[in-house]
Amino acid sequence: MSSQHDPSSRPPKRQKTSSDEPSNTSSFERDASFWFEDGSIILISNQRTGFRVHLGVLSLNAEFFRDMSGLAVPDAKGDTMIDLEDSTQDLTHFLHVLYTRSYFCAGTLTSYDTLESLLRMSTKYLAQQLRSDVIKHLTMIYPSELADLGKHTDLILPCSDLHSLRAIAMGREHNVPIILPAAYYYASTLPTTELVANVKPDILAMILAGRENIVVAAYNVAWSWLYLESRGSTMCLHVKRCYRKRLGVIKEIAKSPGTVHCLLLDAMPHDGEGERDDDVDFSGYYSDDLDEESFCRPCLLDWCSDEDRSYKQLWYSLPSYFDLPEWEVLLKGQE
Repeated sequence: MSSQHDPSSRPPKRQKTSSDEPSNTSSFERDASFWFEDGSIILISNQRTGFRVHLGVLSLNAEFFRDMSGLAVPDAKGDTMIDLEDSTQDLTHFLHVLYTRSYFCAGTLTSYDTLESLLRMSTKYLAQQLRSDVIKHLTMIYPSELADLGKHTDLILPCSDLHSLRAIAMGREHNVPIILPAAYYYASTLPTTELVANVKPDILAMILAGRENIVVAAYNVAWSWLYLESRGSTMCLHVKRCYRKRLGVIKEIAKSPGTVHCLLLDAMPHDGEGERDDDVDFSGYYSDDLDEESFCRPCLLDWCSDEDRSYKQLWYSLPSYFDLPEWEVLLKGQE
């Protein structure tokens, strides 16, 4: 009988040893900044970088680390080690914040890479105060109040027109819905070619649909005083002149049909009309020989008041334009 069919003729199997077993914690490169000799735990990134830090610091700031039973593995030297799925960059940002609180403060210039890392890590490891601080920072850029829109564009780093797309990703992936209406609005002001090149189809459809909704609302809500024939002050002093003026404003708006959806980032049409002093004697001000290109005072005041109110109404409806819950629901979700 051929020996190749005789089991007894096969070489004996080599017995497995501990060195044969896959060991995730056996080798790593020490991090230069976070390797404390008195550290009580070694965190190992998915890129095999080890961070020897203090479990007390971790557990004080992140609830996840308060119960390590079954997670940490002691090595041959007795050091407690834990393999994490996080990148070296994410762990570095996270530990910098825990050990150096000034590393990140809400309202100070911080790169979106850092913000995204901190939001991801604080959400994953239940670092509630850090998560709240990151969200506070993001809501300064992507606010829930119209009056705050555009106030903190200096916090956008790097300064890129595509910042809103990263904000949308952060809001969706890490459950921060309160920033989504403003982030989607900023995204809707981007050229369609940039959106097509940088956005997934489902998000693209949402942004473009929202843009169309905003354009409709611009004419029907925000600028309704100008476009509705019946509008105008009941106390108008010069009906024909104010009507001509209204047509003039409409013509100016019509010169830029492709930017109608950007209205919340631009000055309101009435802003260029200026204010009129109530203490001035207007007895001769409204004669047809004077100020032919201006609204009469009653119409100007009526227009300003209506437009301010209508812009707020549009903003109140903004979440619905992007198929999001109402502001009240979004705000409640952040509590």
